[in-house]
Amino acid sequence: MEPQEASGGSGSDGADGGQAPGKPAAVPTLPPAPNGSWPLPSRIVIAATIGVLTIGVTLHLLLVFLFVAPPNAISKEYNGLIRGYVDPEFDQNWRLFAPNPLQSNIAVHARAEVAFPDGSRRTTGWLALTAQDLREIRHNPVPSHAHQNLLRQAWDFYNRTHDVKGRAMGLRGELAEAYVRRIAAHRLGPVIDGGQVVKVQIYASYTPIIPPRWSSDRGSTKKTYQVLPWWPVSEKEFP
Repeated sequence: MEPQEASGGSGSDGADGGQAPGKPAAVPTLPPAPNGSWPLPSRIVIAATIGVLTIGVTLHLLLVFLFVAPPNAISKEYNGLIRGYVDPEFDQNWRLFAPNPLQSNIAVHARAEVAFPDGSRRTTGWLALTAQDLREIRHNPVPSHAHQNLLRQAWDFYNRTHDVKGRAMGLRGELAEAYVRRIAAHRLGPVIDGGQVVKVQIYASYTPIIPPRWSSDRGSTKKTYQVLPWWPVSEKEFP
């Protein structure tokens, strides 16, 4: 005959919440396992974002390609649209299938004519604009777009819109003059030693890059200069 379980005792209640001895505790109901998919509104937003980015990247690559590609019927038909998008942020100084990279180091300088309250005028020394940008770029892991491209693109824009005698070719040439003049005015500042800047002058030096020893090209290594005339400036040239 098996022994009877005790009807009382300290282990029959307390931790088991008063349940009968030997009866297992109820297992809580778990939420259903996720099926791994996003809700419908999220999927719509993601798909729309991917679609917009794809279209934007495709249009960007297409317009830049047409800009650097040799002249063709499409680039001629939509020249205004292509240049309006590329200039000035994505401007290139080379062409696809016929690259013409720069083969000289270009250094742009500027100086100012300053008018003083007593009626006297003084010409400042040359300020090395390109050297300023190089100081900001060197040893800087994330140099700004302005220090890398603003002055360089402006000078290239000026030379592409002026003839060998320095005359502007149309409205783009006049725009290039104003662009370069304003950059020089900003760098020099409106006031120097208590006098007002009334004129600026710019010059650039071209130092040819020496070809490697294995190259058959033996171009000139003579340093050349390009000096522009004095340009008057006014208060509107300054921010």
